[in-house]
Amino acid sequence: AAVMKWQLCTQLLVAAWVIGFTLSSSRLVLLSKLTFCGPNKIHHFFCDNSPLFQLSCSDTSLLWKADSLFISCVVLGSLCLVLVSYMCIFHCILHMPSASGRKKAFAVCSSHLVTLAIAYGSCIVLYAQPSEDVSLETNRTVALVNTVLY
Repeated sequence: AAVMKWQLCTQLLVAAWVIGFTLSSSRLVLLSKLTFCGPNKIHHFFCDNSPLFQLSCSDTSLLWKADSLFISCVVLGSLCLVLVSYMCIFHCILHMPSASGRKKAFAVCSSHLVTLAIAYGSCIVLYAQPSEDVSLETNRTVALVNTVLY
């Protein structure tokens, strides 16, 4: 309550919504300009970037760059914040006086870290690779693992 005042909480919420809406809508504007000629069936579990870009007859290099920028700023930025916070948590855990308390805290943190590894790992594999290295089969497999496990 001393740090997180109602006004700060509201500002953080509004900032998250505005940034998310701005990034998503600018990407949707770029996606709406794609033209498609040929098959209109996506061989994937859902309408994901790689299969959609491969069906397009348009130049998708700007979209690949926009996705790379999005990954760099949003996903990797939030991953860094999460990792720094976990480093602080681990520092506190290591300085706990009781061994049973450390064991319990590490058990809780390890399950959180597994979830984070699945979420961030699949996101990085799916979206942070250059356009010429995209394999639709790999994309489908990682998307399936992400959907089933997460």
